[in-house]
This record gives sequence, C-alpha cells and structure tokens, in this order.
Amino acid sequence: MIFDDIKTKRIRFICQFLTAGGGTLKEMHEWVNHKLVEAGESPVGSRTIQYCIEDLRKGRFEHSDKEKSKRTGAEPFKIKVVAGNKYKWEESSVMPKFGDLEENERFTLPFLAGILKQYESIPAVQKILIQLPQIFNISEAEMASKKAVFHTGPEFYDDTDLNFQQKVIDCVIQLLSCIHHGQCIEFNYTPTKNYENTNIALNLKSIAPLQIRFYENYYYLIGYEVNSKYLATYRVDQIHRQKVDLMLNENDEAVTFDLEEIERITKIRSRFKHSLGVWPDSDEDQLYDIHIKFYDFAATYVKRLRFHPSQKIISESKDEKSITISLRLSLRKKTEQRKEIEERQFDLAFLLGRFRKYAEIIDAIPV
Repeated sequence: MIFDDIKTKRIRFICQFLTAGGGTLKEMHEWVNHKLVEAGESPVGSRTIQYCIEDLRKGRFEHSDKEKSKRTGAEPFKIKVVAGNKYKWEESSVMPKFGDLEENERFTLPFLAGILKQYESIPAVQKILIQLPQIFNISEAEMASKKAVFHTGPEFYDDTDLNFQQKVIDCVIQLLSCIHHGQCIEFNYTPTKNYENTNIALNLKSIAPLQIRFYENYYYLIGYEVNSKYLATYRVDQIHRQKVDLMLNENDEAVTFDLEEIERITKIRSRFKHSLGVWPDSDEDQLYDIHIKFYDFAATYVKRLRFHPSQKIISESKDEKSITISLRLSLRKKTEQRKEIEERQFDLAFLLGRFRKYAEIIDAIPV
C-alpha cells in the first residue's frame, strides 16, 4: 500500500514516536513536525496532533487491517497516558501495518533500485527511485546496498552524439504516447541491412504504431504500414535523428486509427506466438518443430534459460555434455536465396550465432 494521504503520514510518524518509547505531547509534536519537514510536508499545530491520536485509536486512517476493523468494530490501536503525561502504547495493543516491507523483503527494494538504475534516464523511473525509500520507510543505509547490484551489458552509443541514448529513450516515450492516443506517425528510416545510416538509404514510413518491444538491448516498434497494409518491425535507433512526426490530413489534423480494429486486421496478438523475437509471423510462413543440439558451455547456458514458451528438452547426455531442445517456430518459405533454416528465421540465426560451433540444428519437422 502506498500511503500518500497526509493524515496517514502524520499518524505513521506518531506511531514511530510511540514505538521509540513515547513521551509528552510536546515531545510528540516536535518529533512529528521534524519528520513532516524532512518529508517535504508542512508542520502542524498541537491540536492536529491530538486529532490524529484520536484517529489512530479509532483506526480512521489507511492501514492494512482497515477493512477488518470496520467489519468487527474493533479498536486495536491502544494508547495510554502514564505518569508525567507521557503517551505510550498499551502492552496489549497491536501495531498498525502501513504496507511496509517485511524484514526478509526489505533488501529486495535496494536490489530493485539497482536494477532500475540502468533505466534512470526514463523520467518515471527517476521519480520511482527518488520516492521508493520514503514510500516503504527504507533507511539511507539500507538503500546504499543498491550499489552492490550491477547491470553489465551494452548501452546505446554514437560517437558523434553524446546524447544518443537519451534521444532513443525520448523517442520511445513519444511513440508510446502516439500508441495511447491512436495517432498515425511518419518518420524517415534506414533498414538495418544498410550499415551506413545516410540520407541516401532513408525511407519515409507512414505507420499506425501498435507496440514497443525491448529485445536483446534494442527497442523495436511494431507498426502497421498505412499505405502498404502490412505489419512491420522497426528498430527505434534506426529512425533518422529519432524524429517522429504526427501524420496530418489535408486539413492539417492528426490522422488517427482505431487500435482494436488494427489489432483485429493484423491479428497482432497471435503474430508473435511462433516468433523467437521481434519479427512477426506471416500467413505464408510454415510451422516447424526445430531440434537444436548444444554442447559444452552452451548446453549449460541453454539448460537454465527458456527462449520460447514451446521450448522442450528432447535429450541430455552427461558424457557428451550436450542437451537437445525443441522449439516450435515459424519459418519463411524455402527459396533459392533462403535455403538454410537460419536464413528463414532471423531471430534463430541471432540466437545460434553466439554459440558458434557449440550449437547445431539437427532436425526441422513440419507441424
């Protein structure tokens, strides 16, 4: 439970004060105001503190057992005033649960923050990382352990543009906005088969954007070609200057599309069922059970990772240090230009390429 209600926040600080041993109303007042200022909230008067104490006793605030208290009419949060007008918890009182993490869960938060750090250029992630400690009441010392979590891998890079990674992220965010609003877009694009990203190789695309997929360190846009009427895949970093414009009609109004209708026409929800990555199936593709044998380090690597929902282990050999798996994938039609299986499935070729001689296709059975 994320508690952003200001009254709940004040009551939380009162509970912290009581749990720390309690004290007089004046001491409680000073403690709560100090905590409120630390949290970026305005201090309150002593009368507000008294109202909050009463709401605490009655359970009139956001807490995990609120609905149970309503049903039973119970008032489980008991506070007593002892000698010297000091406020303390009654020994029989239960403690309010604000949705904080359990002891064995607390270090999952720094772990999460360490993983998210690689995406901190995304505005929403920046805010999440800032607010997580306050939301779950995690100390700075506990959060410091996020420094022990490292993400290793490639990053977006262009030696002519230091802001390239940020431009790619900003483009992805813009594309998500266009998908949400059902707005058609236009952009200049260089196909990945062209090594040089020059103006000569540019193609103008008019697209109804449908999905963003993050695959093997790259962002891909899945879109419906407005003019050619087919489903296509575009690598976002290949969009020229990461510049996307709204498609306009003759009245200079944004051209829109019905997402549900386009999804029905393209059958996009089933187009990736037999795909290994970001390239959708087509009606002309053929379905196969592909048996692949992995050796040595590749066998150990594949044994613990599922690359596709259809993946099955066909056989294992401890003596040979090998494993054979089956993947049900769609392949392009066999032609003179595309004879080998890897040439008929781009993502499969990418998967096998990393293992070199330690992986081989041993069979492809039509389904």
